Amino acid sequence: MGKRASICLQSLIVFLSMASCSLVKIESEQKPLGVRELNTRLLTQNFARGAMDRVEMAADSITKLANDHETIPINTLYWKIQTSEELGKISFQTEPKIALMDTWAYFLEVKNSLESPQLDGAFGEYKIIALEAVDQNIEDIQRIAASVLPKSEYRTIKDFVEEYANNTPLLLQKEFKHKSIRESYLEFKRIPDSIAVQTVGTLSEVVADATNRFGYYSEASGKRLNWKTEMILRQRGIDSMDIEAKIAEIDRQFDRLIQVAENSPETIENAIKEFRNNIGPLFRNLNYEIGSAMQSLSSDVQSVNSMLQRERVALDSIIKRERSALTTKADTLVETGIENAFEGLGKTIRSLIVYFIVLFIVVLGLPFYLGYVIGKRKLKS
Repeated sequence: MGKRASICLQSLIVFLSMASCSLVKIESEQKPLGVRELNTRLLTQNFARGAMDRVEMAADSITKLANDHETIPINTLYWKIQTSEELGKISFQTEPKIALMDTWAYFLEVKNSLESPQLDGAFGEYKIIALEAVDQNIEDIQRIAASVLPKSEYRTIKDFVEEYANNTPLLLQKEFKHKSIRESYLEFKRIPDSIAVQTVGTLSEVVADATNRFGYYSEASGKRLNWKTEMILRQRGIDSMDIEAKIAEIDRQFDRLIQVAENSPETIENAIKEFRNNIGPLFRNLNYEIGSAMQSLSSDVQSVNSMLQRERVALDSIIKRERSALTTKADTLVETGIENAFEGLGKTIRSLIVYFIVLFIVVLGLPFYLGYVIGKRKLKS
């Protein structure tokens, strides 16, 4: 009985080991993205980072050249903020081809907007710097499209994207915001929305995509908060130079008060009153400007937190869904393994019983049969 239990336990361990090895294959049973789609996703996301850096450098160059201008530095800040937000939405979409086409169309729309006479005053005489950056981004995204799309499809997609960009100007929305190309593309290709997305990739591909998305959002959110703060201060007529000047004025007033206290102690009371009258407006002005800026930024911080919360919930739902699938698959494999183990064990035991009976017959019956044959021969002789 002890041997039988040992055999049962060993068989169970073997089948459970086979079932646990099968868990490794669960991810491969999901439909992964094709090589072309995966390359499209990664190249588009990497392009978004490089394109944003190029826009940022162009905007900073314009700001330095037009720092004395009243509105151009504000417009460059607005351009950086809107470009960062739009690239985060359109370049990191789930569908790689749609993300590529949206990013491509967006920069074509930006170029059309900058070339429009209505935006001649946005960057003034330095508009050429912005156009050079946009042209370079268009050239790069077209190169990516040509490398990942089949040659027969590239020309069709290029014509479609250019036509969409020409018919969907950003100026109609009065800001650098892009309307997704997805619906127009599905209608153009006559693809029902219900079957537009075949797969989002395996679990590892989904997690990698979410990681890239969070990385971009975390880096861009901090920059956007700084740009919005600077834009608000400039809109109120102050910048870092103004703040430094006011701090320098406060230091000068302190130095003057110390000199009066050292050289003319008898006039210290009047000096303190004068110091209070001079410093009071400076402090009140700084507190008002900084408080107004922080109050305006609070809504931006809340929107960023909401965005990150939505992304976190979406990622958690994906992981929970995959974990549930893994658990269900594991339970099924374990249950099947146990059933197979006991079924195989039962067959083995039945075979052993049959062999034991045959052996018993042979061991016990053979001596009697031999004795019978020998006795019969002796009787005949």
